[in-house]
Amino acid sequence: MDRSSFPTDLFQPNISAEQIANPQTNEEAFQASMLGLLEKGRGYYVIVEFLIGTQNMVIKDGILVGVGNNFITLYQEEEDRYVVCDLYSIKFINFYDSKTKPRNIRPFRQTV
Repeated sequence: MDRSSFPTDLFQPNISAEQIANPQTNEEAFQASMLGLLEKGRGYYVIVEFLIGTQNMVIKDGILVGVGNNFITLYQEEEDRYVVCDLYSIKFINFYDSKTKPRNIRPFRQTV
């Protein structure tokens, strides 16, 4: 897979460790946040795991197309639909070096 298009700094804030620990501006706080990381990954294929209740894990996948203050939006190509997801129930996010669903990903759909 050609890695030249994948942002190599996706998981690295563009600020120092001191600025992360003690941000002085809103921009520094944003860059060091989950929202900042998600914003950098917009346009890439992701698999997101959500904790619903105390034991139920739900998995959603798609192209990360939107990031809001308390939600993300995924585009699911196979169903030609957008899914809006609660940011606060996210436990894990897998980012892929692809702007479409990789061929090696097995199909899955889980419902609550």
